[in-house]
Amino acid sequence: MRKFSLVVLSTAGLLLTAAVAVAIMLAPPAAAQQVVELDFANGRTIISDEWQREMHSDVMAVDWERSILYVRDAEEPEGIMAFSLETGEWLRTLLTPIGEGPHEFPNGARAVDVAPHGGIYASGFIKVVEFDRADTPINSWRPVAPTTWSVCDFGGQPAVPTQGGVVRRRADGNSEEIGPVRARGVRITASRDVFDAVSWRVLWSRLACTDDQAYVVVHSERGADSVFVYNRDGSAHALPLPTEGIRGMTECRPMRAIHYRPGVNTCPVGLSNLYPSFDDRGNLVLLGFDNKVHGVIINPETGCHALIQNTTRLYNIPARVYADSALVFHMGTVEVEHDGKIVEAFRDAAHGVSMVPFRRISGQPCPGMLPSVNWG
Repeated sequence: MRKFSLVVLSTAGLLLTAAVAVAIMLAPPAAAQQVVELDFANGRTIISDEWQREMHSDVMAVDWERSILYVRDAEEPEGIMAFSLETGEWLRTLLTPIGEGPHEFPNGARAVDVAPHGGIYASGFIKVVEFDRADTPINSWRPVAPTTWSVCDFGGQPAVPTQGGVVRRRADGNSEEIGPVRARGVRITASRDVFDAVSWRVLWSRLACTDDQAYVVVHSERGADSVFVYNRDGSAHALPLPTEGIRGMTECRPMRAIHYRPGVNTCPVGLSNLYPSFDDRGNLVLLGFDNKVHGVIINPETGCHALIQNTTRLYNIPARVYADSALVFHMGTVEVEHDGKIVEAFRDAAHGVSMVPFRRISGQPCPGMLPSVNWG
């Protein structure tokens, strides 16, 4: 059997990973606190262009300070488009060309995040490019990590997920490993199956960062019940997810649609589709695709949380939370033939974006979370 070189954790790293797993089992998540839903009757439309816009909610970032939405749009496959969150007007297009040059992406840009001072990071499979406020590429970094589609601003520098931690670019341009992966110290040879499993898990991992912590949603073929937190000092712990209300988003189901790989049991409505971010008050927000709930907002210190109930199937995909509202992508539908019948199917891109306020359904509010929502 052919062997492949694969970076893995050392014994110390594996022990810490095991300790984290034990912590997940011994620290049950808080009981359900509150349930909210999106109040579409009172939303504010930002973009509505059914005939021209095809925006991808999985490749986007928001600069709330400057009121800019960065998003990949089919109008420019090799670029990231910037829109005003106030008026919806197109502001400019930041080019992310496909190629092998120092500021190009071999397979295209697949993730973006806001960088310090109004710039952005764009990430491809093996490269992160930093752009300044004038959309000029000023830095190109190849992380020493498996292929990934994710990037975040981790204390003023870009970071990407790896197995057992994150890799952060240092000020001198070198890679800094944070988390149990720091202790690996060895490489092993692995079978193609093991190599593929680890690579696939890292590829689909998603992360959101603060100045001092990286929160990583790890893709797992067994489903998952926690978010891993990696601190700048190298320590790590797990943040348990609520078991009530989002079970369908944390369980694994066979994939039978896009990205399907024969013989591989992946999680199309599990954690592989939960995208982490933060609201303006430092609460962790996990949003994704599920028929029952859009996701959850969690206070990472207390575990107090709000479940976001889904009332519109997959027509609307919330992507970010700010104050008492969510930035929502509106998905169109198309008629397709299936088993000899014409059926309605959801498109994989959005034609509109709105800011939609939350409203209370049940439960008690968490301190410092959704402060403007009327809890009655």
